Amino acid sequence: MRAAHAALAVVMAASGCTLQTVGATQGELTLSATFSDVQSLVVGHSVQISDVRVGSVTDVRLEGYRAKVTMAIQQDKRVPAGTSATVAKTSILGENYVLLTLPKGKDLATGPFLPDGATITDTSVEPDIEQVTAKAGPLIEALGAQDVNAILEAASTAFAGKGGDVNKLIRQTAQVTDSYAAARAEIAGTIDGLAKLGDQLAKGSKDLDRLPGTLVAATERVKHGRKHIKKAIVALTKLAKEANVTVYPRHAARLRTLLRELDAISASMLRGKEDLKTLVTRMQAYIDLPPITVNGQVLIYIWLKGLLLPENKGVIPNRPDVDPGPQPNRRDDFRLLWEPPR
Repeated sequence: MRAAHAALAVVMAASGCTLQTVGATQGELTLSATFSDVQSLVVGHSVQISDVRVGSVTDVRLEGYRAKVTMAIQQDKRVPAGTSATVAKTSILGENYVLLTLPKGKDLATGPFLPDGATITDTSVEPDIEQVTAKAGPLIEALGAQDVNAILEAASTAFAGKGGDVNKLIRQTAQVTDSYAAARAEIAGTIDGLAKLGDQLAKGSKDLDRLPGTLVAATERVKHGRKHIKKAIVALTKLAKEANVTVYPRHAARLRTLLRELDAISASMLRGKEDLKTLVTRMQAYIDLPPITVNGQVLIYIWLKGLLLPENKGVIPNRPDVDPGPQPNRRDDFRLLWEPPR
């Protein structure tokens, strides 16, 4: 039996294993991370992603004033770049382990990935219950039994019969927290915009430095020319008064007459708007008619009543006692009016 134990020890020593690393997950990918505190983390503790073991701790050593942890990741697991490492604990009385948190929007199938021997720079440590208790200890000790009883009685009196209000307050607080969480992207965008604005202002710092001097020069010019400005305003005021005294009385009666005539013209146009519309419509209809032309010239005729005389009448004026002789055929003369041009 002792020989078997001795043989096992020789094998473990030859393979570089210890009792803590026996059964620990090994892999081909080696990563490291540096922490300000590793609590009770030792060689052989697990490395997890989403509560699933993907590797183990192979070495913990002091590097300067920080602890450097070396991890071995399983062969079939690849870790995306930007992954963070946290020293956490499985439970209050459980063991420590290294929690790897993938960057947002990434998974084990999304690259780029960390190469072998890479160092995770984003690290943190979850507070241990002992650390929390140690920090809360002085506060608890400072409170005596009477103080605790007074606090409990005051809380009981304050919240008596107000359970609904307290629940409502808690719900509203949760809603506010959710609103801030939903607006996290907008807040981040606003901060980025302010940072860009700061960069742009920094680029124009020379112009901003010259701005006070420019404002001072402009103020001095206004101050220097204020007498001239005041003199011009006084002159304009005097001109307006002279115009009111001289020009307005002379032309006021004429202006009132013109306004009355203009008012009468507007009223006439308003009363005769229907007749005006009819006249415009008829003129437009006349313009749209096809022109009557003879030898390339436009003829415009005005019909008069009695222009075409009957065949048994004399000339104009009618004199039955005078023989006019053969009369021209007026209908033939005016045939152009109703026949197309030849």
